[in-house]
Parts: sequence; structure tokens; C-alpha cells
Amino acid sequence: AREVKTGNQAAVQQFRDEIKGKTPLVETIPENDQLRRVTFLFRGGDEMRGIALIGPVPPEMRHKQLNRLAETDLWFLTVRLPKAARFSYAFALAGKKYTDPFNLHPLTAESESMAEMADAPPQAWIQPQSNVPAGEIKSLKISSEILKAERAVSLYTPAGYAADKRPYGLLIVFDGWDYRRLIPLPVILDNLIASKKITPLVAVLIHNESQATRNRELGCDAQFTDFLAKELVPWARKNYRLSANPTQTIVAGASLGGVGAAYCALRYPDIFGNVLSQSGAFWHYPGWPGKEAAANETGWLARQFEAQRKLPIRFYLEAGLFETDAPLTILTENRRLRDVLKAKGYELTYSEFAGGHDYIYWRGSVADGLVALAGRAK
Repeated sequence: AREVKTGNQAAVQQFRDEIKGKTPLVETIPENDQLRRVTFLFRGGDEMRGIALIGPVPPEMRHKQLNRLAETDLWFLTVRLPKAARFSYAFALAGKKYTDPFNLHPLTAESESMAEMADAPPQAWIQPQSNVPAGEIKSLKISSEILKAERAVSLYTPAGYAADKRPYGLLIVFDGWDYRRLIPLPVILDNLIASKKITPLVAVLIHNESQATRNRELGCDAQFTDFLAKELVPWARKNYRLSANPTQTIVAGASLGGVGAAYCALRYPDIFGNVLSQSGAFWHYPGWPGKEAAANETGWLARQFEAQRKLPIRFYLEAGLFETDAPLTILTENRRLRDVLKAKGYELTYSEFAGGHDYIYWRGSVADGLVALAGRAK
């Protein structure tokens, strides 16, 4: 800005060249080593007035408008974020969404960009490794008398799977397409199994028929849970060599899928002995009609666990420090369920991460959940 004011117009191009591939810009804060000063940048003229930051960043920063840098075509916004933050973001103006033009890591499928602070936990398991054999993934349809419909699933078997070996563990995952497209779950399983971090698992990734079906089925729906316990698991055990021990069965999901996973185990602890929940939307309850009611009816699922005797279930729960949108406060509700489970004496691994409601973080931390629940005994 000082250079431009003195008439040095070349300073703008020099600055653009220097920052390409390096945004958002990150600076230390001398008085606070836990936070970083993070600057987002965009390029445009008067037509970009009002452009704002969007994405799973802290609510107080969301929709905050960028400021123009002197009389240039650069717009900027500086915020403070945890030094271990990892998140996706974009910009929005007049209903249109833009990626960061200076960030070389766009998430093209979502029209967003990715940011990782230097202290963000490594995501060591998400890339295919040349020395790791890949498992097999099949697309199948399962007929259900209970649902009166067919359900599409992706079925993963690890490399070297053989029906004559000892029984495998079973992993059931909701939002199956997202756990293939946004979270490379088959690759993660390949890497964890090859590294002997977890026992070998067969995974069934269940796809959603529609958003409306997802909202109903994963929102503590008894019929869908009956389908899983009485049809899907028996089908899997009939067709694949799987352990019948509930301690070897994991049910997993993110957001509403985390709610569905916990509800499955609540109703059928003799089948689902492990729950892996990523940012579970535990403000939800059966028959949830909208945000206003959610503000008055939070903690329904936590109360169900509180009222019951302790069940033979192990949990991995995680939530993001940015997930504080009121009244649907995912962080608060995960802490509530954590406290109930701890008080009841459940075996629980609980984690909070510097991020939001975001597959960018979940794709790394799902490995932590798998290791916690299916890790090999040391």
C-alpha cells in the first residue's frame, strides 16, 4: 500500500507474483503462540465490493467482507486462527462462489480452496502408496423387505481377502459416496491394514437415495436401524467371512451420520459394538422439525444413554473448534455426550480439532478413529 501511494504501480504485480501459491498468508503473533494471523486475498475491481469469506471457518468470520488494498485490484481480510487449523474456504458475492485465485490447492469438486497451517496434524494415510496393495471395491445393490426398496452400497475387501482366513472385522459407513469421493476411505483402509495399524476390515459404504432419505434414515430412524441390524449385517456375514462378535463391528458416519451411528449402537449393542462419529450433529432428535425446536430439545440422544444401563459399546467422538453455530452447536453437544458417556463409564476416545464441519479434516482424522476402535493390540 505504501509503494502504491508513492506511485510504484509495479509493486502490485510484484506482490501478486510473490504470493501465488502461498495464500492465505500466515504470520506469527508475538504475544500469542497458539494463534496465527491469517490473511485472505482476492483480485478484482469495483465489481468485487462486498465480496466475503465463506466456508467452515469460525461463525464470527463467516460472511465477513474483504477490504480493498489502497487503489489496487487487491482485496484482503485478516483474521486470527489456531496454529493447527485446517479448513476449506471460498469467497461469495451476489450469490456466486469463487475459489482463491492465489491458492494452488483448489478443491474443484466443491468449488473451494484448502488451507493448512504448519501445525495442522499430518494426514499420512490419505494418499495411495506404491508399496501398498489395493483392496477391491464393488458396487452392489441390496434388496430390503423392511425398507421395501433396494439400497446401493460400495463394498470394500482388503488386499489378500480370502474366505478361508480367520474372520474379518466389519465397518459400516454412512454417506458412502462422500467417504469415497471426499474421503478416500478405501485408500486409508489399505494403508492402515498394510501398516498393521488396524486389524483387517471388510467395509460396507451405504449410499443415500436422496437428501430427504438421508435426513430421515440417519436421524434416529427405527426402520432404517432395523434394516441394518436384521438385513444388512446378516447379508454381509452370509456372503463374507466376518466375525459375529460385536466388538469387531464398527458403525461410522459424519454429521447426521454420527447421530445415526450412535443410535444404531444404542438400539442394537449386541451387533454394533463400536461407534465412530465425526462431528456428530447430536442436537438432532427423532421428528426434528427445524432449528428453533433444536434449540429447545438438545441432548436427546445423550439423555437416552444417560437413562440406560451401561451398554457394551466403545466410542470415538470428535468435533471441531469452529463448530459453534448457534443454536445448532455441534461442539457443545459433542461435549455433552462425551460427559454423559464418561460418567457412565464407557470406553471413549474424544478429540477436538482446529477446524469446522469439513471433510478436509475428517479425511485425516477418520484414521484416528479406526485406530482407536480397530487398532491391533500392542
